[in-house]
Amino acid sequence: RKKEGKAMKTIWHSVLLAFQFFTVLPVHKEIPLTKRTITGMFAFLPWIGALMGAVVAAIIYCLTQWTASSEVLLTFMIIGLFALFTGGLHLDGFIDMGDAYFSYRDRDKRLEILDDPRVGAFGVLSVLFLVLGKFVVLHELFVQNKLSLWMLVFIPLLTRVGMSFYFLSLQCSKEKGLAYFFKTHIHHRLLTSLMLLTLILAYCGMFVVLSFSMVPLLLMVVLVIAFVLFRQFTVRNFGGVSGDLLGASIEGMEVVLWVTLLLFV
Repeated sequence: RKKEGKAMKTIWHSVLLAFQFFTVLPVHKEIPLTKRTITGMFAFLPWIGALMGAVVAAIIYCLTQWTASSEVLLTFMIIGLFALFTGGLHLDGFIDMGDAYFSYRDRDKRLEILDDPRVGAFGVLSVLFLVLGKFVVLHELFVQNKLSLWMLVFIPLLTRVGMSFYFLSLQCSKEKGLAYFFKTHIHHRLLTSLMLLTLILAYCGMFVVLSFSMVPLLLMVVLVIAFVLFRQFTVRNFGGVSGDLLGASIEGMEVVLWVTLLLFV
């Protein structure tokens, strides 16, 4: 019973850490940052993404059923709600990556720019094109009657699984910071196994919901390609992964998957 109680406490701490570090939900509690809780935090992150997506899907459903909301408003609500739930954390990472990459400086200077809290013109332009691109794609999905509620749940889950594999596959760009701390406190094999289990469970659910449609498999293939390309981009320009690049990977992969749905569904 003591072991079961300890395991449940670790799971609960992992869930709280996932909310604390990756959402805007206030968790006013000091939680132990151990290898087990940090590994569990990353393991629960895809399901936190799916939960956020489910809330967004429920709101969009209510708006479409009980109001005369336009496609423009619905698109704005999707982008705004996800940004609200994450506290803009991933968008901030994309901004910093844009500032660093488009500075066209050497690797050390790019890493300095990643750490700089100030926002430059390149960062603003990068996030502007990202948000506008996402807005256009989502709006087109609405106009063409291609957007389904399952997409709002599945894509946040899938991109966070991709982020975890991306994180596991690279060394940190610098031996300091929160990302480096997390990297040194993860059971790599355990987290890899848990991510694979997450994919199996998610895909079983999707095949049932979509009557064995091949669309989820297509999304997986595209995600793997995007993962490989972004990984190479990261190594070439930054020498490794960082917290900002983790956030940027989620935002970038989301846009790629939405474009895939627009083109092939």
